[in-house]
Formats: sequence, C-alpha cells, structure tokens
Amino acid sequence: MLDRKAWIILLLCAAALAANISLRSKTERERKAWEEANKTTEEEVQTPAGTPAVEEEAPAPVVVPVEEVTVVLKSEEALFEFTNRGGGLKTVDILGQHIVGDAKEDVLINRFGTNAIGALTKGTDSYLNEFYEMVSQSDREVVFETMLADGLRVTKKWSLFEEGEAGSGYRLRLELTVKNEGEQVVKLGEYGMSLGTAAPLYQREWPNQTGVFHEASGKYSYKDSKWFKGGKRPTYESEAGMLDFVGNTNQFFTTIIRPDAPYEGQIWAKRKVIEMTELAGGGARDAVVTGFTLPNETLAAQGGVKVIAFELLAGPKRNLMLREVSEDYGPVMNYGWPLFRNVSNVLNWALNAIHTHIFVPISDKWSWGFSIVLLTILIRGLMWPLQNKSTRSMKKMSLLKEPVAELKEKYADDPQKMNQEMMKLYREYGINPLGGCLPLVVQIPIFFGFYKMLQYAVELRQAEFMWVQDLSQPDTLLTLPIFGGLPLNILPIVMAGTMVIQMSLTPKTGDKMQARIFMMMPLIFFFFCYNFASALALYWTTSNIFAIVQTLITKRLPDPELKKKKKKGPGFMEKMQARAEEMQKQKKKGGGSGGPSSGGPKPKKPKGPRTGG
Repeated sequence: MLDRKAWIILLLCAAALAANISLRSKTERERKAWEEANKTTEEEVQTPAGTPAVEEEAPAPVVVPVEEVTVVLKSEEALFEFTNRGGGLKTVDILGQHIVGDAKEDVLINRFGTNAIGALTKGTDSYLNEFYEMVSQSDREVVFETMLADGLRVTKKWSLFEEGEAGSGYRLRLELTVKNEGEQVVKLGEYGMSLGTAAPLYQREWPNQTGVFHEASGKYSYKDSKWFKGGKRPTYESEAGMLDFVGNTNQFFTTIIRPDAPYEGQIWAKRKVIEMTELAGGGARDAVVTGFTLPNETLAAQGGVKVIAFELLAGPKRNLMLREVSEDYGPVMNYGWPLFRNVSNVLNWALNAIHTHIFVPISDKWSWGFSIVLLTILIRGLMWPLQNKSTRSMKKMSLLKEPVAELKEKYADDPQKMNQEMMKLYREYGINPLGGCLPLVVQIPIFFGFYKMLQYAVELRQAEFMWVQDLSQPDTLLTLPIFGGLPLNILPIVMAGTMVIQMSLTPKTGDKMQARIFMMMPLIFFFFCYNFASALALYWTTSNIFAIVQTLITKRLPDPELKKKKKKGPGFMEKMQARAEEMQKQKKKGGGSGGPSSGGPKPKKPKGPRTGG
C-alpha cells in the first residue's frame, strides 16, 4: 500500500500535468495565431535595418523553354530523384521510413525544398536554375551539362556508391567540372551550391533538432532553427575557413556533403516557413535552407578548368553508420556535452549489439523494446554493488535517528557546531552521509546519455512494443476532451508510479533536504518523459522495477550492525576540521583579525637613524 506522501506525490504529478497541458495548449494557439499574422516565406523575409542589401540575381541566360525531366537512380536503401532543372538532386526517398501518421508514404529528404540539392547559386540564396541537358544516363549514373550566361560550361556527373561500403545505400558521388569558355576571367568563389532544405518531420519536433552544421579548419559548428528567431535574423553566414563538410538536419535525417579535398570557403543558411500536413500535426514551422561557396579560385579566360569532387550522404542519422562513414560525422548526432556524448555513443552501440545479436535471431517483433529492457537490466546489474552499499548506508543512518535528534536539540542555536558533531558521529560509525545520493549521481550521466541517445535514435522509429505503436513517439492511447485535448500516455504514468513505490521502500534518513529532493524526483522525471519518446519511459520504468526487486531482496538480508570504527588516527577531513576549530579559537582569543594571536603580520621593528657614509 502507498503511504500518505506517495499519494500526495501522485496527485501533484496529475495536477502539474493538467496545468502544463492547459498552458501548452494556450501557448500553442497563441503561437499559431502569431505565425498566421506574421507568416513569411523564404522570399518575403525582411532584411534588418543597417544590413547591406543583397544584389539581385542576374537575369538567367536566354534558353529555349523546356519541361522539367526527372530521372531516378535506385540503391537498396533509397530512391534518388534527379531533375534537369538545376541539374541536381530533387528529393531522396528513404525506403522503409514512413512519414508520421502514414504507414505508406515514405520520408522524402528535401521534400519542402524549391531548389535541387547541387543546384548552383550566385550569392546567398540566389539560384541559377537553368535547364540542363541530360548528356547520359544509366542505372548507376546520370550526367547533366549547361552553358551559363558568363561563358561557364558546367558538367555534373552523379553516381551511386559501390555496394559494400559503409552507408553506400545513402551515398552519391558528384564530379563538378567548370570550364570558362568566355572572354573574361571568372572568380569561382562568387558561385556556390545548394544543399536543399531541412524541415521538421512533425509538429512536436523541437526547434533545436532542425538546423545547419559545418566543419571548417577542424572546428565543428551547429546553428539550429531557433538561431533565426522567427525571422529577426533571416540569414546566417559562416566565417571563411577550410571547409571539411557541410550539412543540414532534422531530428532523424541528415544531408551531408564534403569535398574530396578541403578548400577555403564559407556556408550560408536561411529561414523558410513551411506548413505541416495534418498528419504531422499541422501548423507553421521553421525549416532551414542551406548552401555553400565553391573554391575561391580564378578561372582564366578561354579554357580555364576546375574539377571538384564531392561525396554526398542523404539518409537517416544512424550513429554507427555515420561514424563508420567518417569519424568526423559523430557530432552530427547532436548528443551534447562530451560526457553525455560518450555515454550516448556507448549506449547506442550496446543497444544495436543487443538488438542484432540477441533479439533479431529470435524474433524481430518487439525486438527494439526488448533490447531497451535488457540493456536497462544490464546497466542496473552492473550498478547493483553500488546500490546495495547505498541502501545499507541509509539503513545505518536510520539507526542513528535518535542520537542525531539529540544533537539537533542540543545545538539548536549553533548550526555549525551541530553539523560538526553530526559528521563526527557518522565517522565514528563509518557512515557516509552522501552514500544514499551516490547511485543517483552515477545515474544522472547515464540517464541524460540515454535521453540524448533515444532523442535521435532513428532505429526506434516505427518500432512497436506491446501497446506502443512507435518507440520514438509518446505512447498516446487516446486524447481526453479536457484542457484543450489531453493526451493519455500510459508509460510515463507507470514510470512515476513505480518510482513512488521504490521510494516508499527506501529507508528514510534524517536529512530533510535529501528527503525533499527524493520526493520531487517522480514529478521531475514524469515531466521529462510525458511528451518524450516512449522508449525513455520504458527504460526508466524497467529501471524502477529492477530497483524495487533489488530493494525487496536487500530487505531480506540481515540488518547492518551499528559498530564504532576502531581509531586509526585522524583522517584528512578530521585534520582540516581540527585546524579550522583551532583557528577559530585563536581568532576569539586575539579579539578579532589583525591581533597578535590571529596569525596576522607581525609589527615591524623601528629602524635606527641613517648615518652618513
């Protein structure tokens, strides 16, 4: 049975959730109303005052109007659709990955892009959309060619990667040849290339999950869609540097392009407002349009030629695949701080290993869910000794309740002395007062590592488990007609309940602050998990159930004996405390700082009169 405090915590969770949903619904309605009133398009975004105006794009060369022609190259993992309008990659159809709410329609990279990936630009977001001639085509490559107005002959050869290489199903090679057949020299650095548009997959995707990134001169940089602040800063331009690679991303999919040889250049990105489909939640959201410059070189008149080779990856953000393609691509996962990033990498590797080698050979159904459960049990099993030590330490502390209460009463007017005596009492019996918090401290990087890993784990998209339809989404069973539509998510409720039960079984200590922190934990993790991927709630629920079983087993063990430790001489902390007490006594004896007994500087002896030489 749950005690009174446990019921209070559960009621607080429910009340806080209701208030949060109500506030979120109101905020969402206000945001949508504001966006409708201030809706802009890529072309309509106003330039802030004081910003130099971007020169308008030069008129395109006169060409015979032709219709758009597309051609598809197919790999085992994707369909690459090319267009002769710009001679680039129109969309990438990721086979087997469906859009939110539709089990038939595939995810399309650059779905909201009005320009092809690989289309040439002249200036920021100014496209040269000539119709290219399709020179040749086969099952594995397509070649486009055109003549620009300033005498540049441009040839683009796109080809699939050889099968067997890491991520080959999502990779292409691009060989760009630029030949100056005009009468004037051409500065190639004035031209650039489009990398398409990265857009959220659904309404609840966080703004920091969509953005643009690049690595220049060995330094990685990422700007998410929040950087543009709703159009107040419409354009981002990086500083010049040796471009290693450029890319854009949403929560689960990315496009990355890198030259075979790094060159001096920069990137640009612009905000673009898109309208989400009803299946994806509807409403307007910010997307990011990306491009980068070509090498800063000069092509001589009448024959100057430059050939630039690129490799392009357009596909899911699978951590292991990206790191296998290039270790430099690791930061693209956006796992955060180095500590959490390292934990996330290890957990992602372990999750994939368990899934591939244990559950897939048995059955693919619910395999990802079972992999999360087993990984959680393994982690908790490794932490068992630490948890057991913590539980016994807390039991010992509970046995000292009466002596601690006496000390608090005796030194009620001297908190410093009370703390000193309490620490002395704990040392006497070999108790670490922070022992109960230690497992929680160890679990924090693991929890946040799991949190970041699951946030971007494309492997969990569309993965079912029990009643959960998609482990990368909340496990909403139905929407209640209250507070503007309250989603009923079961796993976070079970998670909070199991945490309360676990707390009720944990020995209570006399530390009020620690008790208050523990009481708040179910509420904190409840909010963490409620509108997050159900995989996280599954992990935490499994962890709680394991802890409950562990506590019940520990309770059956004999209670620890409360024995005084044998004196081995004062330890470091005792020496420091004794020294502090001695200094305090000297200070009082000397009547404050600066006295002869306070350890201050000694008075100088008067010097005698100087005599002549």
